[in-house]
Amino acid sequence: MKRILVLTSILLTGIVVAQDNYEDCNNTSKIIKNDISSDKSAVVIWEEDFGGGFPTGWSSYTNNTGAGNSGSLPGNTAECPWKYSTVGSWGYWNTNQGQSAAPAINSTTSSNGFLISDIDSANHWNAGQPSGNTYYYLESYFTTSAIDLTGFPNVSLEFEHSFRFNNSINLEVSISTDSLNWTTYNVQGNATNNQASADPEYLSLNISSVAGNSPTAYIKIGWTARCYFWMIDDMKIVETPDNKIDLTEITHGGWYTTPTTNGFGLDYSMVPLNQAVANPFTFEGIVTNLGALDQNTSINVNVFNSVGVNTFSTSSADSILGPQDTMIFVGQDKFTPTVTDNYSFDIWATSIDTISDTMSGSFEVTNNVYARDNGNDISEYGLGRSCGGMVIGNYFDIYEQTDVSSLSVYVKDNSVSGAQIFSAMYEIDASNDKIYLVQSDDYTLTNSDIGSWVTVSFDDPVTLLPGTYMAAFGAYANPVDTSVIGMSQYTYPTTSYIQKNGCLTGTQTFGSWYWLSRVPMIRMNFASVSSIEENIFSGKVSIYPNPSSGILNLDMIGVSPDEYSIKLINILGEVVYLSSIQTNGIYNDVIDISGLESSTYILQIENENYIYTDKIIIK
Repeated sequence: MKRILVLTSILLTGIVVAQDNYEDCNNTSKIIKNDISSDKSAVVIWEEDFGGGFPTGWSSYTNNTGAGNSGSLPGNTAECPWKYSTVGSWGYWNTNQGQSAAPAINSTTSSNGFLISDIDSANHWNAGQPSGNTYYYLESYFTTSAIDLTGFPNVSLEFEHSFRFNNSINLEVSISTDSLNWTTYNVQGNATNNQASADPEYLSLNISSVAGNSPTAYIKIGWTARCYFWMIDDMKIVETPDNKIDLTEITHGGWYTTPTTNGFGLDYSMVPLNQAVANPFTFEGIVTNLGALDQNTSINVNVFNSVGVNTFSTSSADSILGPQDTMIFVGQDKFTPTVTDNYSFDIWATSIDTISDTMSGSFEVTNNVYARDNGNDISEYGLGRSCGGMVIGNYFDIYEQTDVSSLSVYVKDNSVSGAQIFSAMYEIDASNDKIYLVQSDDYTLTNSDIGSWVTVSFDDPVTLLPGTYMAAFGAYANPVDTSVIGMSQYTYPTTSYIQKNGCLTGTQTFGSWYWLSRVPMIRMNFASVSSIEENIFSGKVSIYPNPSSGILNLDMIGVSPDEYSIKLINILGEVVYLSSIQTNGIYNDVIDISGLESSTYILQIENENYIYTDKIIIK
């Protein structure tokens, strides 16, 4: 008998997953957040830190006929038993060509050793890696000897681990009281293909329903994988507290529930004001109940401006979490910024009897810059290479029609002056196909461009309607590598892409798109976007009071004599007020919009030559 329980049992609605290519078993990775912090005050019933090597009485099982091999393997295909180690993976993926070990897990007692399943190394030395077509699925499990939990009805298994996997396999922890019948939990959490976990990630697993009060509890841990590694250290079984909740992941973009349809599909580091007004920020958090009792739980959010003033607060609806349940909580109110600024936010979870740690984030609301990278140049990818010319891009969500005048890219300091690059825009359709829209003229890098941001303009601004687009940069093949761009923090799969035009590995094909797990340092620059601070009239325009109860005073002084239209637009892009005025250069009037809902609106005053835009808040 085998029961499967998924730790992160999250219901995601309205998500369409497209078939995509990606680089298998490569050295691009995403680091996910540290999921669960261990409770140092918990009563420890049993523990193992592997200071004495692989424990006596434990067993290790490995098999080279795992799933996906169709029962046919070469005779020298490796097996991969769990083993004691003081160093990390020897796999080919770590850029050392398998000639030296990657770093060990950063666990509490890493110095005295830990257990590792080094699948990547096993495949490399015995199955011909890195040819790209000889990775085999290898089963690898270890089982503890019997553990006496008599007298402890509420128990949790805890350990520190570090891992990376591929092809949607599961990391399994199984519990039994007879070593024959097992209940299995999947413990990879929110990680996906080609991601690296936090180092270490702390796991807390309530096993009371299976092993509580048992005199013979067994733990079996392992996976069936084809590459990368899994390291485990500092295992313990502790008494489960009655009340304990953990906030494991947060977002300010609405990723978990409705990517690209209602709420920002991605987390952005910089968002133009017109996009933020058209689609206000949604705050979400994933919460797990690590206690023995049900928890009536919610999340809480505070947003602060650049001088530390709390400008927005919200909370989610309450919901009951059973022991070990995991749920997405969404703030009930959305944040609509009214000015450009740098914002930070705190999110924490609460129940009646306990509170989680606080997780924090930040973003910038700009006039016209749209960015996903966080500005940290931590890696790189070649554009113009000896093997071919690449195209690399990021997805961006557009919620308000806008014009993109240029794209910016961070050019690494190992690029070559005289190399040519170009910017390009693609529309993303419902099938996730990339539809070419426009390409700039070639831009020649100069000495001053090396190691800095470079902006490449289109001949004419590109009008983008609401939807999803890819902003990209490309280059040309050259006898030597000539252009390299910076790669920033790690991102969700299928949101950043590379077209490998010649630099192919394994079964990759020319012209196909492959997703990247790091964010290329590529940004959109909108054409002139009017903001609260911007007045492109020939004279002066004043609108007050703002915020208002619905009665606005409009003063125009020194403007061009002409007929002007006055529009008020809601956050859905609908015109809710329209009038025309004639002025000889000076105009004063009162606008009554008291019948409108309390919200933020865009006020536009324009003629054939000028436009003035302001944000109006109705209380």
